Amino acid sequence: MALWSLTDKTILIVDDFAEMRSLMRSMVAAFGARHIEVAANGEDAVAALESRRFDIILCDYNLGDGKDGQQVLEEAHHRNLLPCSTTFVLVTAESTSQMVMGALEHQPDGYIAKPVTKTVLQVRLKKLLAKKDSLGDINKALDLRQFDRVIELCDRQLKNQCKYRSELLRIKSDVLIKTGAYDQAGALCEAILAERELPWAMFDVGRIHFHRQQYRDAADIFSRVIERSDAFVCAYDWLARAQELTGDPALAQKTLMDAIAKSSKSLLRLRALANVADRNEDLEVTEQARRKAIRVGKTSVLREPGDYTGLAKTLIRKDSAKEAMKVIESVKYAFRDDPSAELEAAAVGSQVYSALGNDKASEATLETAIDLASKYPELVSAAAGMDLVQACLNHGRKAEANEYVRNVVMNNHDNADVLENITRMYGEIGELQEINELIGNTQAEIVRINNEGVDLLKGGKIAQSIELFSKAAKGMPRNPIINLNAAQSLITMMKESHPTKSALEQTLSYIRAAGSNEAHKERQTRLLAACRELSVCL
Repeated sequence: MALWSLTDKTILIVDDFAEMRSLMRSMVAAFGARHIEVAANGEDAVAALESRRFDIILCDYNLGDGKDGQQVLEEAHHRNLLPCSTTFVLVTAESTSQMVMGALEHQPDGYIAKPVTKTVLQVRLKKLLAKKDSLGDINKALDLRQFDRVIELCDRQLKNQCKYRSELLRIKSDVLIKTGAYDQAGALCEAILAERELPWAMFDVGRIHFHRQQYRDAADIFSRVIERSDAFVCAYDWLARAQELTGDPALAQKTLMDAIAKSSKSLLRLRALANVADRNEDLEVTEQARRKAIRVGKTSVLREPGDYTGLAKTLIRKDSAKEAMKVIESVKYAFRDDPSAELEAAAVGSQVYSALGNDKASEATLETAIDLASKYPELVSAAAGMDLVQACLNHGRKAEANEYVRNVVMNNHDNADVLENITRMYGEIGELQEINELIGNTQAEIVRINNEGVDLLKGGKIAQSIELFSKAAKGMPRNPIINLNAAQSLITMMKESHPTKSALEQTLSYIRAAGSNEAHKERQTRLLAACRELSVCL
């Protein structure tokens, strides 16, 4: 029997202390490793992941200034820099529950506490690599997003009753949910739960209810998951979303605060708390969450200028306009050479100047925002558009405000939160009837365009359907229904003729432009699966 070794493995060691890098290097070298790279900080680690694939990554949690190990893992997942075949191990001297929870949320393959001994490292790596080896073909299929192949391979291994049965079932359930096969996923999870009440299987049942927009049932399931395993922190996030969608934002806020008490470094969770607290008019919690999101986000790939502008708007409402102006100034420094950040900062900066009573500066800053919106229309998100609307209304420029409203509605005509914010803003100035008419007319226009394109597609006039939806998508670059129908038209055309690389790339760009709205997730998944099938014919 061959001795266990790391001879054929490529390894990345990440630690801010040279002595620890040297020690870890000598340990893996003692097991035969020859292809070893090191990184002294999070930024260098990400750069290494950009340049090549590693079999093993041993990453310290604390990496001095800049990204920590959790954020390296977060960015690697977010940017698809970490193949499923790679073994990522977090190494740390810290053992606080918040740190452990936060680290484990990003799903490293393993976790080793310092001081690390040669024996502990060998035992842990041996176990992790054996699992990776057993699931090797499945991991390759996952990386290639060959989901039918993943399910086939999982079923094949499950017949052999292998030692990784629970992991195989979890992978299969997750893939079925991702591909919108909710009936199959539900049946699988119920069968698992009949044998043993595994938290992940119960959690997946909750996800299925959520994707089917059965939010009350989903909330009940997520609550049960938390009762049985409160370390399942992501269940809190899903529960909060379900609670908001069932009309209980106060309970959603409490749920998120409970989650943050367990794991406080999730930028997305802090942002969600700030947003729901803002809707609940709880300005103290909103401010605290925004400030922490800014601190956590400084070294995160997920940071956004909206965290800063959101804080500035909260400070305006708290009569702290001078402090809000400092926040707006910091956006320009934090997001240099970013036109979208410049646009958001100008739109909110105009509101800050208005709060300070400096109408001249407010007007000038609004002009800057309008110029940027005209120059980069694709950067006018719903949030930026709403800020432009508010700034225009502050100066009595209702015609321009209405035009931005129309733009926002055209791209978000089925987004209840956005439409509610618009009506609230106009209700405050006594223009509720007028804005409802504008929203209604804009929605009717979108429905007309959409129905016309669908009728063309159903009638076999595919080229005309593509032309109509492509033109509509240029005017509504963020509208999910228009973008998905544009993608559907192209897919239909490629199925009837032959796929081309350019047509597939355009189709994928439409699918991405549809965003991540849960209401469209199942359809996006089906369209992506169709693209993968067509890509085989290239």
